[in-house]
Amino acid sequence: MDHSRLHAWVEPTIVTAFEPPPYDPSAARNTLDAAARSADDHTRFLQRWNGCYAFGGALHVLGARLDRPNQSLDLWNRHDGWRQAFGHLVDQCWFFAQSAFGDQFGYRDARVVRLRPLDGRVEPVAPNFAQWIEAVFLDPQRWLSLDLYESSVRRLGPLEFGGHFGAPDGWPLASPLTVEAVEVLPARDNLERRGAAALAAPSQSRLGADRTR
Repeated sequence: MDHSRLHAWVEPTIVTAFEPPPYDPSAARNTLDAAARSADDHTRFLQRWNGCYAFGGALHVLGARLDRPNQSLDLWNRHDGWRQAFGHLVDQCWFFAQSAFGDQFGYRDARVVRLRPLDGRVEPVAPNFAQWIEAVFLDPQRWLSLDLYESSVRRLGPLEFGGHFGAPDGWPLASPLTVEAVEVLPARDNLERRGAAALAAPSQSRLGADRTR
């Protein structure tokens, strides 16, 4: 991978108001183990941006640090944290980034997948970290719902670091989110709410990622 090209795609989108902490490899050891063949590319990214917000805050890439779990890769993936709300749906997944609406991007079987909390699904995205960067940063509307994000910002104001634009309590699984319904929630609260909705739904609506892709 041409890292200069990868970083050139990312650089213009970075929210400069967020200052990432120094890179701490001990805080990302388990996540980078899950990255497997993507570990080198992901490490180089963290050495350049040890966590960042991009596209005005529509994307949060987690960093490697030992404090503030919302910013820490390995702490964000603790099994006694928000993940337990999704049960077996997120088994073998290690998440490293999230959209402002709570979609989680992570590794499973060394490939990049996306957890869609509104749908209660995990789906394939890219075969590795570098191609995830290419997909998301060249087509952010598809992966980050930029139109909905920008409308939500106009209605509710800028989203604070660590927050989500979430669905209200009781929002039906797999129902598209509308700007009129969006609420500002702490990231963990939003994910736990959606996890409870996913596990309460019929099992046939919770599709796993296609691992062969």
